[in-house]
Amino acid sequence: MTRYRKTGRALTAGAALLSALALSGPAQAADRTSLVAYGAHTRAKAVSYGANGAVRVCDLYYPDGYGVAVRYYRKVGNLQTLTAYNGTCSVTTDIQSNPIILFTACVVIDSVDYCASPYQDTGR
Repeated sequence: MTRYRKTGRALTAGAALLSALALSGPAQAADRTSLVAYGAHTRAKAVSYGANGAVRVCDLYYPDGYGVAVRYYRKVGNLQTLTAYNGTCSVTTDIQSNPIILFTACVVIDSVDYCASPYQDTGR
């Protein structure tokens, strides 16, 4: 009889856990960051966050006179690039129905992008 009660409690706890998991909704992709550092300074930082519908790139060391960029791919589409200059940040349009899947931060020197490697995978 005691064995039946323990099993019954375990089944009840297991059913409650399964119900909670079923009602919790879909899992969200994790935040990802890509950095480009040179010398003692981080030059570029790109971040994809939340549902990964957008990516932001920031020029973290503007006294160097170089711009920054983020190269990224959405689930549907070709390679795209977004730039920022003089200590500013730029953000892509937030399109959660076509999320960012891969991205990398870059420093732009004389119109050439020097990018972090490898691309960050957002898990989307």
